[in-house]
Amino acid sequence: MNKKMSYGLIAVSTLLASLPATLASANDENLKTTKDIQPVSTNTEKHAEKNETKKISPYDIKLFSIHNVNGFDRGADALYRNFDLTTQLTVNYPYDPYKDKLTYEIVSGPANIGQGEIEIPYGGTIDFSDATTYPDGEYVLSLRSYVIDEFGSLFDTGRVKMNIERVAAAIDITGTFDKINPSTITVGSDKTTASNIWKIIDEAGNVVATESSAAVSQATLNQLPEGVYTVETTATLISKYGNPVLDTTTDSFLIRHPESTTSVVGTYNPTSITGTKKITESTLTWEVKDSNGTVLINGTGNTVPVEQTNALGEGNYSVFFTEHSPENEISVSEGSFKIRHPETTISIDKPINPEKVTGTKKIADSTLTWQLLNEAGAVVLSGNGPVISEKQLVSLASGKYEATFTETSPEGETHASTDKFLVRHPETTTTIDRPFNPHSIKGTQTIAESVLTWVLKDESGKLIESGSGTDVPTSLLDKLAIGTYVVTYTEMSPENETHSSQGEFTIRHPETTTTVNKPFNPDKITGTQTISDSELVWILTDAQGAIIKSGTGSDIPTDFLAQLKPGSYHVTFAEKSPEGEMHTSTGDFIVRHPETTTTVNKPFNPNNITGTQTMTESELTWVITDKNGAEVMSGIGSEVPEKELLALLAGDYTVTFTEISPEDETHSSHDVFTVRHPEATLTIDKNINPEKITGTQTIEDSTLTWEILDIEGNVLFSGSGSEISNLVELLKGLNDGSYFATFTETSPEGEVHTVINGFQLVSELISPTLPEPTLPDQTNEQQEKIDSGDDSEEFILLHEKEEFSYVEYEVFDENTADSSQTIVPTSTIAETTKNNASLLPKTGDKQSPLLPLLGIAVIASSLVMLRRRNKN
Repeated sequence: MNKKMSYGLIAVSTLLASLPATLASANDENLKTTKDIQPVSTNTEKHAEKNETKKISPYDIKLFSIHNVNGFDRGADALYRNFDLTTQLTVNYPYDPYKDKLTYEIVSGPANIGQGEIEIPYGGTIDFSDATTYPDGEYVLSLRSYVIDEFGSLFDTGRVKMNIERVAAAIDITGTFDKINPSTITVGSDKTTASNIWKIIDEAGNVVATESSAAVSQATLNQLPEGVYTVETTATLISKYGNPVLDTTTDSFLIRHPESTTSVVGTYNPTSITGTKKITESTLTWEVKDSNGTVLINGTGNTVPVEQTNALGEGNYSVFFTEHSPENEISVSEGSFKIRHPETTISIDKPINPEKVTGTKKIADSTLTWQLLNEAGAVVLSGNGPVISEKQLVSLASGKYEATFTETSPEGETHASTDKFLVRHPETTTTIDRPFNPHSIKGTQTIAESVLTWVLKDESGKLIESGSGTDVPTSLLDKLAIGTYVVTYTEMSPENETHSSQGEFTIRHPETTTTVNKPFNPDKITGTQTISDSELVWILTDAQGAIIKSGTGSDIPTDFLAQLKPGSYHVTFAEKSPEGEMHTSTGDFIVRHPETTTTVNKPFNPNNITGTQTMTESELTWVITDKNGAEVMSGIGSEVPEKELLALLAGDYTVTFTEISPEDETHSSHDVFTVRHPEATLTIDKNINPEKITGTQTIEDSTLTWEILDIEGNVLFSGSGSEISNLVELLKGLNDGSYFATFTETSPEGEVHTVINGFQLVSELISPTLPEPTLPDQTNEQQEKIDSGDDSEEFILLHEKEEFSYVEYEVFDENTADSSQTIVPTSTIAETTKNNASLLPKTGDKQSPLLPLLGIAVIASSLVMLRRRNKN
């Protein structure tokens, strides 16, 4: 957006002069200006009406931001923003977003007028610091901030007046040796109207003198100690507007004087004698004099050769170093020293086992040290002073020694003297081969001629045994009781010196115990050990001695015990001591658990149900429940009584045997069975000339058979199934008379139930008048016993009110112990029937087994039921 302007500028002085007086009190930082408007286009016709100056908002009045970097801000008047003693300004124009460039121009002043506009950045600096380019004087600057918009090139203008005045301070230092030890120092400036103040500063930065005058007095200079100094003067000028301008300058000078030093290293026999000079350009000389002041040796430089001083005889000497400065000043320093040498002696009172060894020294303040060396040359003792103490001599081990006393003078010179002697002392040792249950205890002696004895005591100090020689008898050690013992060996030398040594040992033996908390099914088995650092192991074996498990520690894991199978077990704990001794202890236990069994001899109608138990001491109970789980009967023992079984009704049952061990563990077993009995039925559709005879069975897998018998019991027809097939055809061939039909159900268990009924065959059917049976004064189904004359059985007569009754009875075969149920027709049972031969069985005829057994006759069409039962 920066564009050079090719058109002239309209003067603004008239506008500035016409501004209201209130602008004179504008803010010190901001200068209010007017806006000059210049056309951008050169098209005269189009823009002729805009050639005159006019205010266009928002560019009517804008503000410059001006700050003085140095000097004083005198504020603004109607025409200018005024600054005094200012050579640097920062200028900005922060209010217009369309700023293009910022310039200044020197309108009036002592220099650089007419050089035109100079562009600076916004917020930049106008710098008049260079006095050569911008000499002292008052400058007037015109500031412009340009912006270009649709109306043309616009700018704001502000004016600044800057008053520049400078002063230069000056210092003059003079003397014979220039700036070393100067004689005069004057101060001033390039302006006669300026005032001056000076100060002198030492090397540490401290002001040591200050004054407002044109010169530093000689008295002040004479009082200054040696060193480098800075003189600083400040010239102050007051501007025409009453503001000060200052200039400070500095210069340095040196105050110095010769100052020699003498250093003697070592009061006696010095190893080094040196001197120093303070001023490098000075000359340094030295000389050595004896106690009479006679110069013995001299030279130049800072060192006295040691070879020359060492060649001096014993005595007292003085040394002098002299510094000659370039300013012809002199400084002398002095030192002293002595020459001396050490010399020691040694004395030993006895060549063997001396009690006193002493040494002497020549120089009182020397250090006297001693040391004792053994035959190998190693230092065994050392110390300071003239005496090796008796205590130290007595402490020496037997051997040859060399004693040396050494005198070390303060100057580091040494002198030594030596002598030799012999020392011997008894020194016994006690050796125990091991701390527990030792097999060998020995003592040693240093001197062969010495006497060696030993004493054995228990831990309470009681004497157990004593003796002489190097060994405690093994037989004694083997007999010692458990405990702690102390053995002491003592060697007595020919010089009656004694030395003792001790050893301690313990007698201990392993002794374990085994504890099983219960003889049956233990849940805790522990072992103990006598010695804490023994190894405790355990082994578990079964009744055959086979190892089941082994381990270490004092407990057999409980979870392992819980997993053991029933049986007898043997546990052994073994304690193995660190000395290798072994002790074992044992325990026995039995693992047992109840485990019953249930045996039902037959799944149907069992007559033997038994249970077993693992332990004889256990309690065995049984219970029978029906299919609904309801208890039917229960008891104790290994067998369910047969009479209880016979009393069960038909149905499905579960028998459970439970064993309760003495340890209150339980185990149950069970089995199931069914109680069932055959019970056949027979149906004859007509008692005379029947046409259909059928039977039924109770048990599905039973066998159902049928027979047709004549009155004598001969089997005329037989078959199987629930109906007599072709009945009419079978009966056609039979004569008129009475006949029997039977149905027999034989169960899978071999039980038999037979039902029999009679019918008549009549060629010509006549309806006879039958007498009413005479019934006794008894209720229906009341029983009447009929003695058959056999002690083993009885018959029961049932009187029924039905038109036809029947008798059901069991036939018992004495040879097979089998029984069967049979129904026989009868209307009258009387003693006379027993004599009717026609009813008895005939030899060789096929007869029903029922009729010969009973020996009765069927006379009428009514039926009587008979059941044979055992009397007991």
